[in-house]
Amino acid sequence: LRVTAGPMESSKLSAEEEYLASSQKWNEEINFEEIDEDLATFQEDELVQQALHRGVDLDKYGKELERDLRQAEMESVVLYVENSEQVSDLHRKMQECDGVLASMEEMLHGFQADLGEISAEIKHLQSDSLSMSIRLKNRREAETILHRFLDNGTIMPWVAATIVSDYINDEFLNAIVVLSERLKYLEQTEPAADGSSLDIAPSETYCGRSLLPEFEKLKIKAISKIRDYLTAQFTALRKPKTNIQMVQQNSLVKYAQLFHFVQREAPVVADDLRSMYVESMGRTLLNLFKSYYSQLAKQDSIVVSKNDLIAVEEATLKSLFTQKVDTTKRNDTFALGDRDKILEQIEWEPILVHVAQAENQRFPFEVLLRSVLKHLVDAASNEFLFLVDFFKTQPKDTFNRIFGRTLSLILENIENYLLNCYDVVGLLIMIKMTHLLRLVMQRRRIPVLDSLFDRISLLLWPRFKQVFDANLKSIRNANAKKLGTVDVSPHYVSRRYAQLICSVITLQGGSDWGVGGGGETMMVHDVNTMRTEMIALLERLSGLLVNTKDRRVFFVNNFDMILSVFQERNIMCEEVQRFEDLLMQQRELFAEEEIRASFPKLITFVLATEKLMNDAAATGSGAVSLDENEVESLVREFASFWKAGIQQINDDVLAYFATCRNGMDILKQVLTQLLLYYTRFQDIIKKTWSRAPAFTRDIVSTATILMEIKRYSRMF
Repeated sequence: LRVTAGPMESSKLSAEEEYLASSQKWNEEINFEEIDEDLATFQEDELVQQALHRGVDLDKYGKELERDLRQAEMESVVLYVENSEQVSDLHRKMQECDGVLASMEEMLHGFQADLGEISAEIKHLQSDSLSMSIRLKNRREAETILHRFLDNGTIMPWVAATIVSDYINDEFLNAIVVLSERLKYLEQTEPAADGSSLDIAPSETYCGRSLLPEFEKLKIKAISKIRDYLTAQFTALRKPKTNIQMVQQNSLVKYAQLFHFVQREAPVVADDLRSMYVESMGRTLLNLFKSYYSQLAKQDSIVVSKNDLIAVEEATLKSLFTQKVDTTKRNDTFALGDRDKILEQIEWEPILVHVAQAENQRFPFEVLLRSVLKHLVDAASNEFLFLVDFFKTQPKDTFNRIFGRTLSLILENIENYLLNCYDVVGLLIMIKMTHLLRLVMQRRRIPVLDSLFDRISLLLWPRFKQVFDANLKSIRNANAKKLGTVDVSPHYVSRRYAQLICSVITLQGGSDWGVGGGGETMMVHDVNTMRTEMIALLERLSGLLVNTKDRRVFFVNNFDMILSVFQERNIMCEEVQRFEDLLMQQRELFAEEEIRASFPKLITFVLATEKLMNDAAATGSGAVSLDENEVESLVREFASFWKAGIQQINDDVLAYFATCRNGMDILKQVLTQLLLYYTRFQDIIKKTWSRAPAFTRDIVSTATILMEIKRYSRMF
């Protein structure tokens, strides 16, 4: 169904719509958020707060305010009318100010335009300045490179003038240094490393092509001049009484750069100069050492001859014109004495030949050899350091060429001496001395003589072995009957043996490394072998004595003498211990023999009875019965003669060991052994008879015997 509204309703409807639209528009125009802010502001106002606090009618209060505002407005109008002239005048002045400000604005616009033009000019000047600065920098760099190139590639006039002059001095040396640097620079076939030739090789530059031929002429002149100078100096080394070190330091090392220049620019000429120096210096050293050794050899004192062996037959010791024995040949041939002091003086100054000849001094060969080798060590050290400073290259090869003939001469002299050398102590000293000199060179860090020291050691050790074996053989093959008279006193063979072994051990133990040069193990073995052979020889010599007691005394005296020689040198080693053991063994045997000789019946009875008792105890056959009369006889005999027996023992010890350093100990040992036997004799009596027989009253007490022993101990 369709319903149509009437005109009244339509107009009413449109009016409502307009009202709603206007209300919506009004709501949109009003910003309620701002109203809220205004209300908040009003609430904070002090007057509003007071009005609200007093409960004022706001409507009425607003009308009062409006009336006050209208009254204030009317008063303002009246006041304005009254001051109209001043307001007009103020208006005129403000217009004038506006005109002035307008003219100033125009003027400032003009200034701004001028400043813009000035800024453009400044920027242009800055650009020109930067460009000029870059060009200046480039020109300075080019100047620096060109200056460096000219410094490296050209020489001053004084350099050429000095080179062609006739003098060799410091100025000439400086000129050669400059010429060498210029040649080295211009001869480069690659661009210089310092960039001074840019990307062009110095030899390909115009300067290089122009100046190199001129520099070559100067180089030839310099090489010729240097060659003549060095040839003259090398020749001067051959002149007699020339101070070689002074020439080397003042005339050669000082101008070593001259040779280095020749070595770099003319290697063939440098090799010729080196050969010339080698020949001159080698001949000079050879003549010096040959003359020194020949004069020094005249001062040699022969210490040992071929016949000076440990076991020498008496016929060899007899004088040529008489049948008497030359006892001087039995002296300290093998004694070390103070000969080893030379090892502490290894770096002392060599012997001055003219002083030794004037004072008629004589020296053993090891002293002469030390003097020669000390000269050699000093000369080798100085020469090697000179070669390093002067030649720079191949110093060791050059050294060997210079010293080759000199070293061969020294080895030949040593070898000739060793052919007739029988001094075993001197040989060992020379072996140790050679090792010490090697250490001297090592401390100097100049190991150029190692091969020489090796060769010397290879000469000395075999000869030492040969001479030592000759002495060993003399002991092993010695005929006891041909070694002179044998009695209970120490034999001369023992002293010679002790002196030799003492010397060997002293030299071997004088440092942590032994003798040095190898061979220590061999030497220790030979010493042990000689000890065995020496004991065997003493056995053969003792066999020539009549009775056993004399043989024991012979052993004690010889072993004691050997130990006394060892103690003189404060030697403590295996050899000392071995001979101390042998001495103690022989002393015990002597004590036994001495007691048997003084109290034969008592000792025989004790030993026999103890054997019977031990056998009976082992077989369980019961107690051993003894002859009471026999025991009583022994007791009474000992009681009657024991003091005389001890006196006899004391006399025998005094007679046998008057020169023995431990005679007191031997006497104590014999008397103590006697006391032990007598105590054992008393024990046998106690074991045999439970009740003491009547003869026991005659037994001498142990305390009494001890008192007598102490008395003799004080008397010895």
